[in-house]
Amino acid sequence: MFDGVHRGHAELIAHAVKAGRTRGVPTVLMTFDPHPMEVVYPGSHPAQLTTLTRRAELVEELGIDVFLVMPFTTDFMKLTPDRYIHELLVEHLHVVEVVVGENFTFGKKAAGNVHTLRRAGERFGFAVEAMSLVSEHHSHETVTFSSTYIRSCVDAGDVMAATEALGRPHRVEGVVVRGYGRGPSSVFPPLTSHPRCIRPSPPTVCTRPGSRFWAMARQPGR
Repeated sequence: MFDGVHRGHAELIAHAVKAGRTRGVPTVLMTFDPHPMEVVYPGSHPAQLTTLTRRAELVEELGIDVFLVMPFTTDFMKLTPDRYIHELLVEHLHVVEVVVGENFTFGKKAAGNVHTLRRAGERFGFAVEAMSLVSEHHSHETVTFSSTYIRSCVDAGDVMAATEALGRPHRVEGVVVRGYGRGPSSVFPPLTSHPRCIRPSPPTVCTRPGSRFWAMARQPGR
C-alpha cells in the first residue's frame, strides 16, 4: 500500500528507481484503492497515514515515473498468485525487474511470496529484488519501520517517533471551516481533516497553512 511512504518505503523506491534508470525503463509504483482489508473485512481497514494524493506527491519526489493505483475488488482478490503474475506483471506491465519488501505477499489468500515471484521470474525473464526491512534501535528495543508501527506512534501521540520513522513530520490534511463566531471557533476556526486519515491523540499540535505556523487545539471527535 505504501501508506505513509516511510523510510523503509523510501529505501525500496530508491533501489527501484536506480534499477529503472540503469535498465532504461520507467519505474512504476503499484498500490491499491480501497485498502484490501476494506474489501476482505469491511470496516476493519486501518486509518491512513497519507491520502492517495499525498502518496502520489511523495513518490514523485523520490523519482517514481508512474504511480499506478489498481482498484481492489472482490474479483481482483480472487486472483491466484500465478494469474496475478501473468496477467498483471507480465502481460500488462511487461516488467523487467520487480522490487518488493522481503515480507511481501500477494494473490488469493496471500498465497504468493518472494519465492513465488523468483520462480516466475526465472520462467518469464524478469529479475526480483527483495529488500530487507528497515529497523533501528530505540529505547532499548529494535523497531521495524512499518505503516502499522507509525500508526501506533501517531495514535499514542508519540509524534517524534513517527517523525523519525517517516523521515519527515506527520501531516494531517484538512479544510479550515469558519464557524458561527461563538466560543473558541471565533478565535480558532475548526479544521475538518480527511475522514480516512489518522490523527494524533494529544490536544495540541502545530499546523502550517502555506508558510505560516499556527498552534491548534484538537477537540476529540472533530
